[in-house]
Amino acid sequence: MKMLGNFENVGSFIRNCNGTTLKYDQACLEIKTNESVTFWSQYEECEDCMLLETARIPTSRAVILNTVSPLRYAIKNGNGDICSGTYEFGEYGQYSINVSEVTKDECLPRMTAEPDAAYLPILTAVVVLLSMATLWYIVKGIGKRVVAGRLYSRYFAREDNELGSETRVLTTEASVPRSPTRSRLRSLDIFRGFSIALMIFVNAGGGGYSVFSHSTWNGLTVADVVFPWFAFAMGEALVLSLNARLRTSMPRMTAFGQVARRSLLLSLIGLCLSSVGVSWAGVRLPGVLQRLAAMYLVVGALECAFMRTSQNITPGRSLFRDIAAGWQQWLATILLVAIQVCITLSVAAPGCPKGYSGPGGLHRTALGDFSLQNCTAGIAGYIDRLILGPSHLLSRGTYSKMYQTVVPHDPEGILGILSGILVVQAGAHTTRIMLAYNHARARIMRWVFWSVVFGVSGGALCMFCKNGGVIPINKNLWSVSYCLVTASMAFFIQAVLYFLVDLKTKWGGRPLYYAGQNALFLYVGSELLKRHFPLYVRVAAPAHAQLLATHAAAMLMWLAVAVALHRKRIFISL
Repeated sequence: MKMLGNFENVGSFIRNCNGTTLKYDQACLEIKTNESVTFWSQYEECEDCMLLETARIPTSRAVILNTVSPLRYAIKNGNGDICSGTYEFGEYGQYSINVSEVTKDECLPRMTAEPDAAYLPILTAVVVLLSMATLWYIVKGIGKRVVAGRLYSRYFAREDNELGSETRVLTTEASVPRSPTRSRLRSLDIFRGFSIALMIFVNAGGGGYSVFSHSTWNGLTVADVVFPWFAFAMGEALVLSLNARLRTSMPRMTAFGQVARRSLLLSLIGLCLSSVGVSWAGVRLPGVLQRLAAMYLVVGALECAFMRTSQNITPGRSLFRDIAAGWQQWLATILLVAIQVCITLSVAAPGCPKGYSGPGGLHRTALGDFSLQNCTAGIAGYIDRLILGPSHLLSRGTYSKMYQTVVPHDPEGILGILSGILVVQAGAHTTRIMLAYNHARARIMRWVFWSVVFGVSGGALCMFCKNGGVIPINKNLWSVSYCLVTASMAFFIQAVLYFLVDLKTKWGGRPLYYAGQNALFLYVGSELLKRHFPLYVRVAAPAHAQLLATHAAAMLMWLAVAVALHRKRIFISL
C-alpha cells in the first residue's frame, strides 16, 4: 500500500491525520516544506475576521482543519507571505500543499484521498422515514378492510371532539349554522407538531450537521426557523381560544387574567428547566419558554383589549376585512418593533460604535475597527448584561468559538422580545383571516399574499444576502428581517397544510397531529431527559451517520409518546 507522508492509509476509509484520529467535520492538510513556516487561517463564516496563526511548521507536518465553512489561509516564512488561498475542504478528506511548488498567486491544495459524502446519511434517513410512512399507510389500509368498524374507528378515524383543545375552527357567526364536519383546525395541530418534532431533533444535536445547528451569527438554517414557527402557531391558537371565550360573554379582564396566568406558568416552567443541575447564581434567566411567555402576554393583552367578537362574514367581497379586524393590534405591534429598531440602530453600547449589532470578538467593522472585543450583540447584549447580569445569560453561543468572544450574550434576551412579537402577531393574523373570511380560497389567497409581503420586506432589509442590508437576518438578535422571513415561511406552510388537510382532507398528518396536541409536554420532557438513555446514547468517535440515527431515534420516541397520550385521551396544557 502506498504511503503518503504521515498518512497511514490511502483511500476513502482514511481517518488518521499525523497520528490523530479525525472526527466528523474534519479534514487533514499536509504541508510539505524544507524551511520553517507558519500556517495562518480563518473560516469565511467568520465575517471580516483577520487570519490567525494556526500552526508553526518547522518541517513537513499535517494540520487538522474544520470543514463547516470554506477556509481562507496563508503560508508565511520570515520574509512574509509565501502563498495564500481559499478552499472548501471535505469531511475526512486528505490534502497536501508542497510549499516549494506553489506560487504566491496560486496556493491550492492537492487532494490525496477523496472526502466522504457527508450528507448521504440525511438522504438515507429521509428514504427510511418515507418508507416507514408508506408502510404505515399500507397497514392502515389493510386494517380498514379487515378490522371491525369499532376497532378501526378507535385507532384510525379522525377525531372531531374538542377534548379541551384550543384549536377550534370558528368559521361562522353564532347565528349561522356551523358545518358538523368542521370542528377542529387540524392543520394547526400538524404545524405545531411538525415544529416541536423538528425542535426535539435539533436540540438533540441534529446529527452534528451545521444545517441543523444555529447560524454562527447572521444567516438562516433549519434550526433557526423552528422557534419562530412555534411562536407563530402559538399566535394562531391564542386568537382561536380568546375568540371562543369572548364570544361567550366572558369579561375581557377575566380573559386577560387567564392569559397572564398561562404566561406566568410558562415562565416558571422555563426557569425550572434552566435551574436543573445549577445553583441560582448560574441560572439562565432568559430561555425559550420565557421568551414565549413574554410574547404571549403582550399579544394576548392586545387581543383582550381590541379583539372584535363579531365578524362580518356574510357573502360579499372585501379586500381589507382582515386588516380592519386587527389594525389596532398591528399598530401597537409596529410601534413596539419600531422601538426595537430605533434602540438597535441609534443607541450605542459603552465603548462600541452606534448601531453596531455584530458578534464582537474578532469581528471588524467596515472601518476596520478591531476594538470590538466587548461589543457582542451591541446594545441588545449590553441591556441583557446590565439588567439580568452576565452570570444569568447563555455563556457560550454558536458564535463564541468562531469569533473568540469573552462576554456572554443570550439569543432570548430582552430586546428581542419586541421584535419577536411580530411573529406571534403574524400567527394571530392568520386566525383573523380565517375568522373574517368564510371561503377557503379567500383564506388561502390572503395567507399566500401576506407570505409574499413579509418575505419581500424581510429580504429587502437584508438586501437578499447573508450579511448585507440595514438589518441582516440574525437569530441571535431576533432581528426584524429574521422575524419577517420566518413568519413568511409560516404563512405559506399554514396555507399549504390548510389546503391539503382541512380543505381537501388528503392527509391526516399523523403522527405530527398527535404531537401538536401535547407540544408543551413533549418539549419539557425532551429537555429534561435529552441527556439520559435511551434518548441519549454515547457513541465513541461518532460519525454523522451514528449521530443522525441516535438523534432521529430520540425524536421518533417522543412522537411515539405523543401517539400513546392521544390514544389514552390525555391532553396536557396550561
